[in-house]
Amino acid sequence: MHVLAPLLNGKENSEEYINAISKGADKIILLQIIDRDFMNKTSTAMGEVMQFSTIMSEMIKKIGLKRKKCEEITEWGSTNKKIISIAIIQQADKVVLIEQKNKFFEDLINDLKKNKIKYETIKIKEK
Repeated sequence: MHVLAPLLNGKENSEEYINAISKGADKIILLQIIDRDFMNKTSTAMGEVMQFSTIMSEMIKKIGLKRKKCEEITEWGSTNKKIISIAIIQQADKVVLIEQKNKFFEDLINDLKKNKIKYETIKIKEK
C-alpha cells in the first residue's frame, strides 16, 4: 500500500502519526508543500519551510527504524491541488492527515471527497 503523508501542521513527527502512516504501508510519500497563498498570510514563511524540512528529516529517521520505504517530495503550489495531484501521480492508496478544526481542513477533506481520493484522519493527543 502506498501512503501519502502531507506535512500540514507541524505535528506529523508524532509517534501516533508515524504509526498511522506506517501501518500496512509498503511505501510512504512525505509531501511538503510551499504554498505562496498560505505563506502570504503568515509572517514567518521561511521559518515554516525550515521547520517542515526539519520535521521531514526526523520522520525519515523514524520511518527508517520501522523498515519502511520512504520518499520525500517538496512541491510549490496550492496545497489542496498539490495533495490531490501527487496522490494521483504516485498512485497513493490513501492520504493520511492529522485532524484539524478549521475551514482549510474542511475544504481539503471536501476536495479529497470530490476527487474520490481515499483518506484517513487521525487525532493527535496534545501534550
